[in-house]
Amino acid sequence: MTLHEQVLSLKGKICSGQLKFKCRDDYIIQQLDKVKEEDDGLIDVSTVSPSLLILLDATNGAERTM
Repeated sequence: MTLHEQVLSLKGKICSGQLKFKCRDDYIIQQLDKVKEEDDGLIDVSTVSPSLLILLDATNGAERTM
């Protein structure tokens, strides 16, 4: 899964209520909203916070084990 797909998937799961982060949903959505796309449609990695990268890795790792 590409970084772009991971960002969209995580945001969709939070907005749909599939994932909850103990009152941190607003903060995570804010971090996801800060992610920008380049002209070619790929994610500008410099706009992805380190904490968001860790969260994306953790949630995708959890999906692989399910």
